[in-house]
Amino acid sequence: MFWRRTKEKELKMIWRVEKKNKKSYLVGTAHFFPFSFKTSLYRCIKDARTVIFEGPLDQQAMEQVVNCGFDLYNNDHLFDDLDRKIIDKITAKLAPRCRNKNMLFILDLRKFRVENPVHAMVKGMKPWLAFFTIWSSYLKANGWKYSVDMEGYNVAEELDKPIVYLETIEEQIKVLENLSKQRIVYFLNQVDQWHELAQDYVNCYLCGDLEKLRSKGLRFPSRHQSVIDHRDGIFFERMQPYLMQGHVVAFVGAPHVPGISKLLREDGYDIRGPRLPAAV
Repeated sequence: MFWRRTKEKELKMIWRVEKKNKKSYLVGTAHFFPFSFKTSLYRCIKDARTVIFEGPLDQQAMEQVVNCGFDLYNNDHLFDDLDRKIIDKITAKLAPRCRNKNMLFILDLRKFRVENPVHAMVKGMKPWLAFFTIWSSYLKANGWKYSVDMEGYNVAEELDKPIVYLETIEEQIKVLENLSKQRIVYFLNQVDQWHELAQDYVNCYLCGDLEKLRSKGLRFPSRHQSVIDHRDGIFFERMQPYLMQGHVVAFVGAPHVPGISKLLREDGYDIRGPRLPAAV
């Protein structure tokens, strides 16, 4: 699943949100993606008064997330819950992205044994950081070098727009800490379906089809009630003061759009854009 050199695409995951003649936009993002939407994002953001994101996206915040994902005093390893065949399949997909790109295994002279490079790559990481390291490495190996969130953030900074965050980095880390290890292990065990899952995700996102996007989730670890539904209400409440002023562009993960849209409609907002599935 190696995408050719990416071309820019038109962003369809965008909804106009309006109440009392105060118009704003809600953008459903993909945290990883193989295509750029830079022109669409410039067009969307250029007249915005405020640009909203789920949480901080600067380098310092990202480093804080990574630092919190390590537990060097715990000898447990995510691979302890996977059988040898699954580990071998994951390694085969990620070996080109690991520390030594010319070897399938690493010789650990301190222990005089050959060590799996993916095992070494995520050693000392908590399950959630190990998972996202594996998954993001797989995506990057297949050409997924873009992020709608980061592109939007960079455009907002270039245009010198005021930026607001709906969560603190500490709140976001707490969400990650609560991800189910069981769901992480389940997803890793479905390694044979990753290709199909990624391809389906791209097709659904480019079409702006939230219904299919949700149904193709294959129990992705972060698509859980504790991550999505609970935070929908928080995002809605915190973006309200800005939406009331209008000229806002709010970026949230695409799975949050149905729930937030439901709350917006209940509050009297008119929403125009791709068809919205019922929030569950």
